[in-house]
Amino acid sequence: MIKKTLFAAVAIMALSAAAASATPCSDDQESAAGMLAAGVAKNAVSKVVAVTGKQMVNIESCEFRAGNYQVDYKYNFLAADGLYWVELSAKFGADGSGATTKVTKSSPNMAAAEAKAGVKLAAN
Repeated sequence: MIKKTLFAAVAIMALSAAAASATPCSDDQESAAGMLAAGVAKNAVSKVVAVTGKQMVNIESCEFRAGNYQVDYKYNFLAADGLYWVELSAKFGADGSGATTKVTKSSPNMAAAEAKAGVKLAAN
């Protein structure tokens, strides 16, 4: 009984420590994450639509842990035929490396472009 209780206490402390290591981004980190997130998103959407104009990132949440960013954001960009947007959840290193993305929502014209290209970005 004591071993089970001790094991449970150690497990709870380990989980608490892991959760505590994730911290919200500082203003400087959020700014850096936004610049990196734009590049990550551009790389993802360029599989479907070429980004030809201005880009804008609206960060919804940003956490920094163990040298990596976890960012939820909206990426707006201009292409040759108009304005597109996608909402993404991405994780990437402090230098933008090792990016993994998931598109959670797309503008109607982006969804149409995905269908036309036969590529589904939400599956990334």
